[in-house]
Amino acid sequence: MTGSYGKDAVNIHQNFLEDDDNDTALFERLEQQVLQNCPNPERVGCPSSSILRAFIEDPASVTPSELNHLHILKCAECTPDLMELRCKHESEQSLE
Repeated sequence: MTGSYGKDAVNIHQNFLEDDDNDTALFERLEQQVLQNCPNPERVGCPSSSILRAFIEDPASVTPSELNHLHILKCAECTPDLMELRCKHESEQSLE
């Protein structure tokens, strides 16, 4: 059997409880998981860069079908694009 049990599971759970309001640690772990395990070098099913940008700037303006549903959660090609767009967006927001 694999996995964390007992005290180890509580310690892992505690780390998530101490995370910020935006669940940054959770999303960073998800990003790393996708980058390591979900290659898509042909970029099959990837949304356009304009859709990704719109998703970062105003998530409610983009429909799930425009994002190819859960594609961005399982694509090692979209993930770094989203990370870069998010950093740019946050930098622009801090200047305002």
